[in-house]
Amino acid sequence: MHDNLPQRLRSLLFVPADSDRKLAASLNANADGLVFDLEDAVPEQGKDDARSRLAGFLEQHRSSMHSALLVRVNGLASGHILRDLAAVIPHRPSAIVLPKCRSVDDVHRLCDFLAAFECALLDDGWKVSIIAMATESSEGVFGLSSYRNAPMRLRALMWGVDDLAADLGAFSSHIGKELSAPFSVARTMCLMAAAQAGIDAIDAVSTRLTDPVQIGEEAAQAKRDGFSAKAAAHPSHIEAINQAFMPQEEEIRWASQVVEAFSRVGASGVARLGNAMIDRPHLRLAHRILCHIEEN
Repeated sequence: MHDNLPQRLRSLLFVPADSDRKLAASLNANADGLVFDLEDAVPEQGKDDARSRLAGFLEQHRSSMHSALLVRVNGLASGHILRDLAAVIPHRPSAIVLPKCRSVDDVHRLCDFLAAFECALLDDGWKVSIIAMATESSEGVFGLSSYRNAPMRLRALMWGVDDLAADLGAFSSHIGKELSAPFSVARTMCLMAAAQAGIDAIDAVSTRLTDPVQIGEEAAQAKRDGFSAKAAAHPSHIEAINQAFMPQEEEIRWASQVVEAFSRVGASGVARLGNAMIDRPHLRLAHRILCHIEEN
């Protein structure tokens, strides 16, 4: 069995699968992961054409792609998901992004589909991971506690804005630059659910397509809060997101000092760093920061 999703994904770029121009441009986007979108970006009457375009594109470019290959398929209730999987599994995607995920039960159902397609279409044990879009409905928000014992294929939870707004009947998800209360709660709960499950949390795309400063601020806040990555709707967002999620010099220096402090006290549960007392949770965070440096 292969684990094909890189441990460190800072940026994920959504790419409409029905546009030859956007498919081609994605190869130069410098995103850690490319999420080729067969769902919301494609109108109902264009689903078959998008599948064909994406399959042809991957046939030509899959072997030379430097970014992780992800595909957002249509939801389990859409009537399209089996045809989506049949079109993309032969090209060995790193992960399938499952929209409209209501709970871990939906993840288990996708696992069954993936196992069947892998058995039928692949012969070398390639194992596709799953990223669940977990807050696109009120039902999904209430299902967040179910991911604690999720299957090993589930590698991350991603929270989303627009579908949740439609489900709630909310005219706007923001008050100025800040999320309004329902969306802030959903974002926080997604982050907590991912931590409980021991998997990554991915911050939602920004709808501010022409404001790179705002994108950088959102990405920096996501990192501070504990998200491991941020999704993007436009290639111009990728540089700011990648930069925000890189360990900063002051973080690296702090982490190195924490590790050194604990190396001096041996098995003790506490150490001294300057005028502050630090304990094992600080050491765990320091190791996480330094591991990210090695992955990058």
